[in-house]
Amino acid sequence: MLLAYGLQQYARSRQTPERRTISIGLMNNISLALDIPDFGVSQIETKPNALARVLLSHAAFRVSMQPEQESAGEGFLDLCAAEVNAISLLFPDLQSDSIHICFAAWLAFVCLMDDLLETLPFPEQEAVLIETIEIVLSRPTHVRINPLSAPTVRDKRIQALAKALVDHCSHHLSSPTVNAFFRAAANVLQAHIDEVRFLEGRIQNDLSTYLSVRSRTIALDPFFEVLKREYLPVEWQFNTAWDNLQLEIGCSAGLQNDLIGLGKDLETGEQLNAVIVLLRALRGNLQDTDKTLLTQCIDLVTTKHNQSVLRALNFAEEIIRSAETASPNVSAAVSQLTRHILLLTETHLRWCTKAKRYQTKSNDGNPWIQDNKLPVTPSVTQMVQPKGIIHGLPVYTPPSKPLTALITGSTGVSGYQMLKTLFASPDRWAKIYCLSSRPPPTNFFPDLGPSSTSRVHHIQVNFLTSTPSEISHILSSQIPEQIDHIFYFSYHQPPPPSNNVLDLWANQDQLSTVNTTMFNNFLSALSSSPKLIPKKFLLQTGTKHYGFYLGPASIPAFETDPRVTLSHNFYYDQEDSLASFCTTNPTCKYVVARPSYIIGAVRDGTLNHLLGIGIYVSIQRYLGQKIQFPGGYDAWTREQVQSSAALNSYFEEWCVLNDGVENGARFNIHDGGCFTWGRAWEMLGRWYGVDWEVPGEEEEGYRVLKMVGGCPRGYGPQATVKSTFTLLEWSLQPEVEAAWKELSAEHGLVLDPFDDQYRARIFSFADSALIGDAPMTTSIAKARKHGFFGTVDSYHSIFQTLHDLAKLKLIVAPVAEEYGL
Repeated sequence: MLLAYGLQQYARSRQTPERRTISIGLMNNISLALDIPDFGVSQIETKPNALARVLLSHAAFRVSMQPEQESAGEGFLDLCAAEVNAISLLFPDLQSDSIHICFAAWLAFVCLMDDLLETLPFPEQEAVLIETIEIVLSRPTHVRINPLSAPTVRDKRIQALAKALVDHCSHHLSSPTVNAFFRAAANVLQAHIDEVRFLEGRIQNDLSTYLSVRSRTIALDPFFEVLKREYLPVEWQFNTAWDNLQLEIGCSAGLQNDLIGLGKDLETGEQLNAVIVLLRALRGNLQDTDKTLLTQCIDLVTTKHNQSVLRALNFAEEIIRSAETASPNVSAAVSQLTRHILLLTETHLRWCTKAKRYQTKSNDGNPWIQDNKLPVTPSVTQMVQPKGIIHGLPVYTPPSKPLTALITGSTGVSGYQMLKTLFASPDRWAKIYCLSSRPPPTNFFPDLGPSSTSRVHHIQVNFLTSTPSEISHILSSQIPEQIDHIFYFSYHQPPPPSNNVLDLWANQDQLSTVNTTMFNNFLSALSSSPKLIPKKFLLQTGTKHYGFYLGPASIPAFETDPRVTLSHNFYYDQEDSLASFCTTNPTCKYVVARPSYIIGAVRDGTLNHLLGIGIYVSIQRYLGQKIQFPGGYDAWTREQVQSSAALNSYFEEWCVLNDGVENGARFNIHDGGCFTWGRAWEMLGRWYGVDWEVPGEEEEGYRVLKMVGGCPRGYGPQATVKSTFTLLEWSLQPEVEAAWKELSAEHGLVLDPFDDQYRARIFSFADSALIGDAPMTTSIAKARKHGFFGTVDSYHSIFQTLHDLAKLKLIVAPVAEEYGL
């Protein structure tokens, strides 16, 4: 009898997927080209009595959810069978009846909840959802609701459905699994609250925010959490890669719904559709939307889907690769479950095209789907542009609305350059709030250009000496609007304990305490005011993440390299704090950028390796002496990478604007070419018109100091610091100080680098860049794969920066006015 209701089973023909394009016809001769990882899922002959227990249990659950509905008719069992079959299609590898039963129940609950929510006004929807969250979690929730607008909840239908769901699934799943299942279900319900707030305009009403919400309302995470708890050891159930994979699968599935259901959504006036959100942002009125604009919006959303699928494939590969060193059983389980989750991109698309609510029509009115094999890498066209000496920068489409940014550490090299980059795009960045612990220097606003004070607002606040509540009060009182993106560059360098090049970072515990405290105070301040919580938070750390300052690290360094635990590194603390912050505030995503030695010029930034080098070359020329290289031949020829502040800022702007940059992404960033001080020394001599010397060849002329502690890469010899002198030692000579005083009088220089508060910072930092025999290179392949192609000649950038430092009256300008090799 049960077979008469068309119970279906499915299987996949491939263990690993092939990438394919699925072509789907919509309306008005518009078609989609959606990429999927194709596992070859197809219907198979249903075994006798297979899924019979599942169907009977699901029918009983449906009756318990809605006891008033007619359950005896054939239509009721057809509906139950359709939901059971949907789970069979979505999860063809699923063998457990108990899990199948719970999955079908969750699907039915979500569909019924969606239908019921549409019958309620927005304020009551939110109140109902909060009560429902409390039911599935079996405890009160802390979801914020406006008490002035919170209605008395009279409609209890969805809450009753939730109680039935909890009772039903608790009989079929273990306690740890059912707890994980309903925590994920609560997150889906929270996403529906965010959806209400999106429609009411209480949170950002743009495509990026919509996609963040849509990837959760698609309601797939409860499925994934059950599978992980049931099939993986505890230690493999929690990591960022799983979270990222689930996010991309949810995003791609949500976009499949939106794209395939677009025709019906346009007819019914539906607002929650990615294409419609984009159309409203670009046109505002959907009534006069022409086909060209509609096609462009569909293409943009299709591209976002395909990019999401590609990222999901990469995350799946990362998870499988990380399990290769585990036991064979664990490795096999991780690999199988990863592909089990990944194939949902294929099966969900097939389900969408079969579901009655969607309209996929060709010219003759009949649905059509066509598969085309694709190469592993899709064809993508991307426009780039030059800006000054920087090439390959992204070209952006006009924004749907101007953005608001907040920059911390805004008077430093990175922060001020970030400000200049954003300020140069007034159509994109309407308001920029700049934070620093000290007042801005006198050139802060004039160097930006006209109208700077109307768009740029400086706020003086000290993250170290102020409490989170004090910081929050200062910011909230001066920032009336919602912050879209935050760029964090704040850094404090305590004085080194002694005049030794190795001692710049010797006080790691103090350095970590100070900078971690600053960062956590700032995050806590944001949490107390919703308008301060951004859509994206960009944290800039650096290559110290890889332990280069401790000795030889693996080169090139990749973003996935393990943390170096030889000393306390506050970069790790900051990343962990930020990840926790974004988990607590799920509408906020974060990105971490890791530049190398930064090339840039700013009046108020003395932690700048080019400042010490520029002072050295200026004085040597004035004294009529050659510029000598302080290190040996290994330091002279070792390959490094440099990171120009201007390029960094373009990259970091791209990180927050690009929806394809996943939450929690870490990127290395540098100028894109190799660099040696041997090449730079020759150029410095030419630019300043001064003779230069190569390092000496006699070993007895060098002091050799072996770095202490273990080797960051975990094997091989420790690095040495070989030098004939240091710039810090050179700066202590009386004739050097006297020469600077004369140069200052002649050129109107405003910096005294020999003041005790500056000397060690300036010259020790320059020494750290020049001296040492270990190469320091990082890979930027990840940034390239994600679509950022910016590059700049580091030597040209240094030349330009030396002139910029001279304009700021910090050093003497090179005599050469034009850069040339």
